[in-house]
Amino acid sequence: MEQALLSICIPTFNREKYLKRLLDALLPAIARQQGTVTLSVIDNASSDGTGQLCRDYQSAGHALTYIRNEENIGADANAVKAFEQVDGIYGWVLGDDEYVYEQTLDSVVAVLSNRAPAIVYLKSETCTAAAIADNRARGQAFDYHTSRLDYARNIGVYFTFISAIIFRKALLVSADKPPLKIIYGTYIPQLAWVLPLLEQGSLFACSRECLIAAEPNNTGGYRLFEVFGANIKTMLDHFLIDEPKIRKVILTSAMWFLASFFYGSASDFKKENPLTAFDFAFKELFSYRLFVRPLLSYKNLASKIFVKAICHIRKNTLYQS
Repeated sequence: MEQALLSICIPTFNREKYLKRLLDALLPAIARQQGTVTLSVIDNASSDGTGQLCRDYQSAGHALTYIRNEENIGADANAVKAFEQVDGIYGWVLGDDEYVYEQTLDSVVAVLSNRAPAIVYLKSETCTAAAIADNRARGQAFDYHTSRLDYARNIGVYFTFISAIIFRKALLVSADKPPLKIIYGTYIPQLAWVLPLLEQGSLFACSRECLIAAEPNNTGGYRLFEVFGANIKTMLDHFLIDEPKIRKVILTSAMWFLASFFYGSASDFKKENPLTAFDFAFKELFSYRLFVRPLLSYKNLASKIFVKAICHIRKNTLYQS
């Protein structure tokens, strides 16, 4: 059998409602591709109706592979298992609570077939009922980069958004390459395949318009500043040791991303000491020591407004905005 161009793998746990919304959007588009795209659901031992939902789709004739873990192995491990299930040239580990617009898959397949980039980044917007109901034709154009550094400047911290990344697995996994080193417990294990591809690739792509929608306020349960500070730093130190400029660009982007949450808008996450987390993650950055650290230390209205304004400007320069 010919290898599929793209394998979509969805790790899930107890999100039957969201998963149904996603599958209802994806399955008709996959059917149009006639074997070019495969779909798998990796169920982390859900206790809701996830299993029956997937079996119902299979009974209706949809091409869907359903894999259920005997026990909950944790979010990181289930995401890695989804990565391991990718048997196509490209992989897309897609969050169960995202929404994929009607034309998106057709556009992605065209990009993968015609240009063969190492990474494709899909811009996203907040998933709302209005966004889903909006059936307008979204622009399907993509920007292409041959400079890894320029691409990193444009994506920055959003390389951590697992659902936005479509990756050329064939560049990472082969008989003559060592297995990937996965770092568990970070909540961002996907950087173990994203960052090596950023280092190895020669062509990268990003959609100009939002082609997916992300469910808001649905990712709590971990320490925000630890994950996007210390854990990003750990991953960058491990995977981009030979790319100091790219490493610095992503770390700086993470710093400003977290600064936007510094003044109390991280209520959906576990409590922690933000300033201590900042010091650990970003103290090596001159911009942090000279500028950001003093601003965050003041904790007055003027510094809050200034930080928020800079964070807003910086976000609008990234592809995520």
